[in-house]
Amino acid sequence: MEYALKTLTPSLSVTGIVNLHYFEFPYEFYTKSENHPFYELVYVSGGSLTIKSDGYIGELEEGRMILHRPKEYHSLSCESLSAPTVIIVGFTCEEKALDKIASYPITLSPTNVKKLAEIVKEGRNVFAPPYDVPVYNMQKRENPPFGSEQMLKNLLEYFLIGILREFPYQEEKGDESEKLSVSEIVNYINDNYLEKITISELAFLFKTNRSTLCKEFKSYTGKTLVEYINLRKLKEAKILIKNTKKTLTSIAEELNFESIHYFTRFFKKLTGLSPKEYRNSTRKK
Repeated sequence: MEYALKTLTPSLSVTGIVNLHYFEFPYEFYTKSENHPFYELVYVSGGSLTIKSDGYIGELEEGRMILHRPKEYHSLSCESLSAPTVIIVGFTCEEKALDKIASYPITLSPTNVKKLAEIVKEGRNVFAPPYDVPVYNMQKRENPPFGSEQMLKNLLEYFLIGILREFPYQEEKGDESEKLSVSEIVNYINDNYLEKITISELAFLFKTNRSTLCKEFKSYTGKTLVEYINLRKLKEAKILIKNTKKTLTSIAEELNFESIHYFTRFFKKLTGLSPKEYRNSTRKK
């Protein structure tokens, strides 16, 4: 008896990803009206944006997303007292079913916000930084984790299919009692500590609020988020100063400090020694 193989037919296929950003807009930020040959997903995780597009003009508030169609003119802006945090994903997809959910705001359920957070996290396995600056040509990582590009594609398709299945949108009940995994946050910081990491970003990515995040993190590690990140950077700085012949300026750049002067103040505040004094002390031993 032979088994009959069944071919799986995809209903939606993401064919490429142009960019994937998570950042906080500066006050009074705005963009000129533009269009491009790919879909652009905009999600506001904090604050609000003003959207002007061919299909919609109005506010995009916290917890809502809008999907711009390919070649649809659109722009965005924020008020002088608002600095919203926003996720933007540009991608190509040949499935026109997406047009049903395009051009007007959609409130994401807690389940779909979690899916979007997974997309952002996996995107950082695929793309090299910066993530918090809009760039037109994001570069891929040289040695990404196994299967990361396929995982990113699958996660984005999973998210979009879920949105389409819910159309018209019906509110879901999220499991707000799900326990926060601080160990995952620690691993995430250890992988990304050289980049700018904010409490708001971590709260979004791991689906909690700022106060719970700070409280649970301090309870788990014995340190605040800022202390933990600073000590992680200090540890790497000591290794580079002690075990390499790199200049202090190049080490400061590698660790993403704004300048050698800022790096020196940071290092001396935590150790009592300047980087130069620390290097000299290790060579005397």
